Amino acid sequence: MRPEHWLYTVPLRLRSLFRWAQADQELDDELRDHLERATKEYVAKGVTQEEAYRRARLDLGGIEQTKEKCRDARRVNWIQDFVQDLRFGFRMQRKSPGFTVLAALCLTLGTGVNTSVFALLDFTMLRPLPVPEPNRMTLLSRVSDDRFSYPDYLAYRDRSQTFAALAASFPTESSLDANEQSHLISGEAVSANYFETMGIAPFIGRWFTDESEPVAVLSYSAWRNFFNGDLSILGKSVRSETQWYTVIGVASPAFTGINAPIQTAIWVPLHMWAKQYPQRAEHLLDRTDPSLRVMVLGRLEEHVTPSEAAANLNAVDAELRREMPATSEAAAAPLTVEIIHGAPSPFSRSGAAPLDILFVVVGSVVLLIACVNVGNLLLARGTARQRELSVRAVLGAGRGRLLRQLLVETFLLSLLGVAGGLVLNQWSNHILNAAVDALPVEARVAIHADLSLNSRVFLFALGLCFLSTLLCGVLPARRAVRRDVYSILKGGGTSGDRVRLRQVSLAAQVGLSLILLLCAGLFLRSIYRMRAAEPGFAVQHRLYALTYISAPEFTRASGLHFYEQTVERLRALPGIRNAAVTRFLPLMITGAETDCISTGRTSPFNATFGVISPSFLTTMQIPLLEGRDFTVDDGPSSPPVVLVSQALAQHLWGKADAVGQHVQLGCSDPTTAEVVGVVRDTKVDSLGEPPQAHFYRPFAQRYTGLATVVVETSVDPASVARTVSSLIRGESSGVRIYDLQPVATQIERSYWIIRLETTVLFILGLLALVLAAVGLYGVVAFHAAQRIQEIGLRMALGATPGEIHRLILFRGMTITLAGVLIGIAVSAGLAPLLARFLSGLSPIDPLTFAVSAGLWIGVALLACSLSARRAMRVDPMVALRCE
Repeated sequence: MRPEHWLYTVPLRLRSLFRWAQADQELDDELRDHLERATKEYVAKGVTQEEAYRRARLDLGGIEQTKEKCRDARRVNWIQDFVQDLRFGFRMQRKSPGFTVLAALCLTLGTGVNTSVFALLDFTMLRPLPVPEPNRMTLLSRVSDDRFSYPDYLAYRDRSQTFAALAASFPTESSLDANEQSHLISGEAVSANYFETMGIAPFIGRWFTDESEPVAVLSYSAWRNFFNGDLSILGKSVRSETQWYTVIGVASPAFTGINAPIQTAIWVPLHMWAKQYPQRAEHLLDRTDPSLRVMVLGRLEEHVTPSEAAANLNAVDAELRREMPATSEAAAAPLTVEIIHGAPSPFSRSGAAPLDILFVVVGSVVLLIACVNVGNLLLARGTARQRELSVRAVLGAGRGRLLRQLLVETFLLSLLGVAGGLVLNQWSNHILNAAVDALPVEARVAIHADLSLNSRVFLFALGLCFLSTLLCGVLPARRAVRRDVYSILKGGGTSGDRVRLRQVSLAAQVGLSLILLLCAGLFLRSIYRMRAAEPGFAVQHRLYALTYISAPEFTRASGLHFYEQTVERLRALPGIRNAAVTRFLPLMITGAETDCISTGRTSPFNATFGVISPSFLTTMQIPLLEGRDFTVDDGPSSPPVVLVSQALAQHLWGKADAVGQHVQLGCSDPTTAEVVGVVRDTKVDSLGEPPQAHFYRPFAQRYTGLATVVVETSVDPASVARTVSSLIRGESSGVRIYDLQPVATQIERSYWIIRLETTVLFILGLLALVLAAVGLYGVVAFHAAQRIQEIGLRMALGATPGEIHRLILFRGMTITLAGVLIGIAVSAGLAPLLARFLSGLSPIDPLTFAVSAGLWIGVALLACSLSARRAMRVDPMVALRCE
């Protein structure tokens, strides 16, 4: 386009945009002038005035149509049209408040669920660390491994030229003494420059330096909950594990560590943490030892990209490998440098976690059901507005113009739904925070979740607004503007295609909601099966105490003696029948320990194992099937012995006698142990699991200061808990109890994840049921309203109310049964995927399918009956006089 053309057209388009009323008046005057001159020309040719005016209008093609073409030629007309559509859309919403509220409520539920799910994923996976310039914070990794030996970290820190700072972190599970109690907490052992690398300031106090004294920094949550926000905490000593640390600072409330949603309670210097135990310091400095490897976080130099930093680090790594060859193929893999999005913890980096996938899929299904529901309402509304749209088309509005108007009206509904969804998300955040505040103090300090709004959540909600506009509005709008306007104005009826479309979409809606109901029912049944499952050991009248005795007060010998004496003293208490010691109880949320095992002739494989004292099998009523139990003679200096489960014995020796056989234990430096007995299989990690390969080792041969004391009681375990706690603690300051609960409570904790999944699915399944039921009621009611004259005629000719009721009911129930069959078929097809979430239950459970389908049919009967009752109350004379 030539510059002089721009100089001419741009002012005209701006004038048309900002002074559109005047421009329209000038256009109207110009067209009328053109019409008058054309009329005069025809009159001059001898045509009558009326005929000349008619021919001039025919030549012009219609004044209003020509105006629309001229406005379109200005290329700013869409702005005026959009503003007009917005105004008209607002008037339509006010004109039909019932329709507006129903549609907006459906979209509020759909967008609110998805916004909350996205806010959770944003918190764990997308949200940058709350530090200055988070786009410079990076995480080092190799392939799928993000841990490095401490010597490698030191080499990278000293030789790299592309990082302003490199810090190391090792997440820990440790203890913290506060208010005369020991609390099990999550901590981080970090390099001295950790907070300097983060670039954040403390809430109070200061950060680490290269001091040699043991110091610690508390999290804001730990400071408030454990120490009541005492400002004089600085300079005081707190005990974590066996070490006393001087508190030098408190982190800001926004910074909760790098392991979201787990919240760090205390940060200690890595070298001080390692010095608590000589073997720990050895592991830290051994670059070949995989048991103590650190995460490496870096702050890039300004204007350095991650790829440039990775190239520099790989050069440093290659140089390092020449000096010290890699210990494995994984250790020789190329280094990568990634900007941290979300917390760089294993939880947040496992993007394909089943729980995340479940929430995303369920949220998407709820949104789809809500959109289909609103789409059905818009289809019905479009049918009712056929004459209005036809008149607009006759007056000059093109199909594109009408389509834009209908989509803008849908967009306004979506905006209302998204606004409600954001409010629903905030309510969810408040409910979540209230639930966390109601937890015990250890849980309040350990858990941090934030679903609050931010720019990413807001943009996601805005994206949902446009997506729901398309899902809800495109098909109804296209159907509304595709009809022949002249047949409609002549009184044409509703298109059969349109009716079938509403029926198909409603059947799909019923099927989707039934799928969610079936999933919730299967999860619920799975939980009941798990609760009824036999764990393989006694649960009732059992109490456990997770205990820790620390060095240097307790050596290995004195620690063993302490636990032996504790068991004997507990047995002497009234109300206690027996007592024993184990490392961890089966089904504890900490998970079972694993180790390599083989017969020497077979390849080693991983099996779970427990560490138990001689009386453990008797105390927990685990039957000994062959051989003998452990005894006091199976001490540290005795030959290694093991007990094996039925499943492990069957796997290793088949039908041969397992007692007297020998196994190799351990991966790198195996130990030969004799099998002295076979015990009945027990559940180890989950109540729904099949029999596991499991073995037991004597506590005296695998001693640790951390152990679980378990007692069998003849009374309610809670009634002797305080007595048991006092006896175990005694007068020693080196004895701490982290957890004291009945074993039955621990079993309930073991399947909290599936309980959470079931609760979410059940709520969303009911939500989908309600949405689909409302949609069914609306479509059946609209169908009855469309047939009002037919119903009036039938009643005038003698039809009874019962016959009218069955007529309406048949239509709705036919759609419902079709949707139920679709839902059952799809759920059966999804059985292999559902099986991974279920324990001890077939994904095609007849009872669950029957109850879910029956529930939906019952709800559908209610919804259709309500619609039919409205149709039965029609006055035949009023219906026949209609139109």
